[in-house]
Amino acid sequence: MDFYYKAPVWEEESDIPHTTKLAKPIKPIKVKNARVIDVTDAKYRRSTFSGTFLLGDQVLILDGKNNATRVEVLCKWFGHRLATRGLAFTVNLKTARVNDNYTGEVFSDFSKKLD
Repeated sequence: MDFYYKAPVWEEESDIPHTTKLAKPIKPIKVKNARVIDVTDAKYRRSTFSGTFLLGDQVLILDGKNNATRVEVLCKWFGHRLATRGLAFTVNLKTARVNDNYTGEVFSDFSKKLD
């Protein structure tokens, strides 16, 4: 989790985009015995993506209208973190999978995909 908490804090007036459809998960890191979520077609700041992410401390918030929920994950946005919490992804409850004892790679950042 150091990768997240040691990252610089994102500030609105910086050069980091507030939203972009071009952002994709990048920089996989290895974790051991971690609580993660595997998502398909999740959404964050106008970006749609799939992958495995380290879960934050917040509880899932259900939205019964469309089978979606907001999930807090520890992942950077263009190399920066939010000041008070992780990123809040919107995920489909029917396709997302939580693993409480995962060993493997998770994405640690979002940025524009490099060609």
